[in-house]
Amino acid sequence: MDRLWLLVLKVSVAVVAAVVVAALALRTVGAWAPPRPLLVVLVVASALLSAGSTSAAAVQEWRTRRLGARRERAEQLLTAAAWAVADATGLDYRDLGAAAYRLERPGLLRLVGAGRRERLRRVHRLRPRHRLGASGIDWRPGVGVVGSCVAMRQVVAQDLDAVYRALLPCTREEWETLVPEAVRQGLTYDEFVDVRDKYAVVVATPVVDDSSPVPRVVGCLSLDGPAGSFESLTSPEVLAVLDSAAQALLGHAARVPG
Repeated sequence: MDRLWLLVLKVSVAVVAAVVVAALALRTVGAWAPPRPLLVVLVVASALLSAGSTSAAAVQEWRTRRLGARRERAEQLLTAAAWAVADATGLDYRDLGAAAYRLERPGLLRLVGAGRRERLRRVHRLRPRHRLGASGIDWRPGVGVVGSCVAMRQVVAQDLDAVYRALLPCTREEWETLVPEAVRQGLTYDEFVDVRDKYAVVVATPVVDDSSPVPRVVGCLSLDGPAGSFESLTSPEVLAVLDSAAQALLGHAARVPG
């Protein structure tokens, strides 16, 4: 929805710019003689649109560089964390997945007072070899392991392989009426079908910004591993690695403008 508003805004600006240019062109060739006040408005509008276009390009370039810096640092931290977990547990590094998420609310919708639902935008991801594709779920607070971690403001770990195998086969009606909310974790039945074969063990830790009087969760880090790795991935050593990576990611974000 945020992208749709941005597209509408860009199209609207382009249409206005085209009208202004066409009007000034008609006046130049003598095909139209607008009143002086209207001519002043057209000239000012042309100048503002030109300045706005240049400023927008500069802002977009800055945002691209900032996003690139965040992703590069996130990749370094996630790679280091995955190798540290592999060393601490004896698991194959290639069987581990990790991801960093940032909590956000769509900007344009926030300005107009709509779309208040927050979401978790993935900054970067390391995908394990056994998972060929990502889920198509729009992760948000309260949904899934990562969403529960953010909503509860604490570490959340789940042996999804064991939980989901105990449920199967599971119909839509059973999922919606019989499966406890603690197991569903905010997932719809379609989302459950999407993730049930993609994740085995998932651990997530919140990224907490405590620089203000009231600490706030600004994102989370997740780690996932193969079936049977729940005990290994919830050991104090692994949780310490995740917490350290979360604090390092927060510290880097604070040094990146915006």
